[in-house]
Amino acid sequence: MTNKLLGSDAMSRRLLSPLLSLTVLFLVSGFGGLSGAAAATPAPVATFVTPIPGLVSVTQTGSFAASWTIAAGTTVSATTLVIQTSRPTGVSGCDIRWLPVRSVAVSGTKYQADGLLPNRCYRFVLMLTTNSGAKTAISQPFIPAPAGLGATADFTNPYINGLVAYETTAKISWAPRDTFGSKIVSTSLSEQSAPSVAGSCSSVTWAAPTKVTFTGTSVNRTLQPSSCYRYLLVLQDAAGFRSELVSGAMLMASALPAWTGTFDLYRAGVFASQSTITWCVAASSQMMLNMALGQSDASSGAQSTYIVYGQANDGGNYAAGTNPAGWAAIMNRYGGASYSVQRFTDSTSALKKAATRMRQTNKPVGLLVWKGRHAWVMNGFSATADPATTSNFTITAVYVSGPLYPRAMNSSGYDLTPDTQLTPAQLGKYFLPYTDTIVKTWNGGYVVIAP
Repeated sequence: MTNKLLGSDAMSRRLLSPLLSLTVLFLVSGFGGLSGAAAATPAPVATFVTPIPGLVSVTQTGSFAASWTIAAGTTVSATTLVIQTSRPTGVSGCDIRWLPVRSVAVSGTKYQADGLLPNRCYRFVLMLTTNSGAKTAISQPFIPAPAGLGATADFTNPYINGLVAYETTAKISWAPRDTFGSKIVSTSLSEQSAPSVAGSCSSVTWAAPTKVTFTGTSVNRTLQPSSCYRYLLVLQDAAGFRSELVSGAMLMASALPAWTGTFDLYRAGVFASQSTITWCVAASSQMMLNMALGQSDASSGAQSTYIVYGQANDGGNYAAGTNPAGWAAIMNRYGGASYSVQRFTDSTSALKKAATRMRQTNKPVGLLVWKGRHAWVMNGFSATADPATTSNFTITAVYVSGPLYPRAMNSSGYDLTPDTQLTPAQLGKYFLPYTDTIVKTWNGGYVVIAP
C-alpha cells in the first residue's frame, strides 16, 4: 500500500503523474507553506467548514466528511477534490511535502473520504471551475488516530445545523467522553459569528474564532438577533491526542413568530408511539426533540438510547422508566439545550409558566400526568393574550400528545389522539399532583419539564 501510494511501480507513476504535477504546482505557488514572492490574496470563492479552519484536527476514525461553502455570486460548473497525504511531525503538525492519494469529481459542497490510514496527515485540495475562472482552496490538515484513542465529545447545543433560537441568551453545551480511560486534560472553546443571510446561516461568511471563557461543560452566551453562531471545541487527553469538533450553526431569530391567539408546534411527522409500555418519557422526549430540532424520528432505537440515558441521570433506582430529572437530562443531552424540572402548587400556575416558556423559546413542554405515572407533551395552547409580552393572560385551551396512542384507551382515558385540544378543566382529569415512592422531591406538586 505504501509503495503504491508513493508511485514505486510504472503503473503507479503513470496514474499519479498528473496529481504529482498538481502538487508541485501548489507547493511552488506557496500553498504548501514554502516561501515565495508575496502576492495579493483575493477573497476566497470557497471556504472549508470541515476540517475546521485554523485547527489541525485529530479524528477517531478512518473516515472524514469534508464540507465547504461557496461565496455568494459564484457559479460553479465543475468541482474536483484532491486528497493529499504527508507524514505527521507531531500530534499537532504535518510535513509540508504533500503527496496525492486520489482525485474525485464532486457534486455539491461535501464529500465523505473513507479508507484513510491512521497516524498520517491528510488534507483536501478543492479545484473549482467558476464564472470567474479556475479557483483553488486548501483545507486544514487532519490526522486519523487509531480507532478508539483520544478524548472526544458531542455538542448538545447547538446540536445540529439549522437551529433557530428566539431568546438573546443561549446555553452552549457539550458532553465530553473519555475513550479507554484516556483522561481529558485540557478543553478550549471558541465562538464564530456572522450576520444571517436571508434568514439563514447556510451561506454566511464566518468571522475568525474568538476564545470563550467557561467552566464545566457549558456556558451561557448573550447573542445578537439576526446573527448566526457556531462553536469550536478542542479537547486534548493525557496521551497527547487532540480532538476538534464544530457545532451546528444556530440562527438567532430577529423576532418571535407573530402571535395569533393560538400557538401549536404539532406537525406531521413529530408524533412517536412508545415502543414499550414503560418508555413514555423516552417517546415524549422523542416528540419534543422532533419539534425543537425539526426532526421526524419515531424509532425504537432512539427511544432505547433516551431511556438508558434518563435512567443513568435520574437519581433513582427504577426497574423501568425514569423520572422528571431523567426526562430533563434526556432533553439537555440530545438537543433540547436548557430544560429543567419545575414544580408548582397549582395547575393554573404550571400551565401559565409552560405557555410562557413555550412562547418565548418556540419549544414544547413535558407534562407529568396520571400522578407522575405517565408522560405527555404539551405542544400547544390558546390564550387571551401573548404570554411572551404579558403575564396578564388566561389559558383557554391546551394541545397535548400522549405516546401510548394508538393503543386502545384504558379506563382512565389514556392516551388521546395526538394534538388533542383540551380545556384546562378537561386537562385537570389527567394533570394531577405528582407522587413517587423512590425520589420524592416533587411529590404533591404539578410538574412540568420546561425549557
